[in-house]
Amino acid sequence: MTLGALASDKRKQTGFKLTTLKVAGLQYHNAKAREFMLREKLCLIREKDNPYDRYAVALYSGELKVGYIPKENSRIFASMLDNGMALDVEVRYFDKNKPIWERLWVSVWQKG
Repeated sequence: MTLGALASDKRKQTGFKLTTLKVAGLQYHNAKAREFMLREKLCLIREKDNPYDRYAVALYSGELKVGYIPKENSRIFASMLDNGMALDVEVRYFDKNKPIWERLWVSVWQKG
């Protein structure tokens, strides 16, 4: 790897990374057949009326629902969003050859 390649690979985000996690529920949405690009931006949408998780936070690519923040992590992200914290999400890992429940991972950043 060249120095130029290292420089171009540097993080463009401001703020700090909160976590990297596996996307839940990919198999239940139209995005299951879609391929994702490394560092592709996704959007977090709070679903307060979700019947399965009162702290549900969905992930979208444009108008397409991709899946959810896993239930074991949703409460903290729901609280952040409910309190007006600005968060960025980007694709960290995607492998279409993995089982669908292990296929897509995202990193969540606090904007700053």
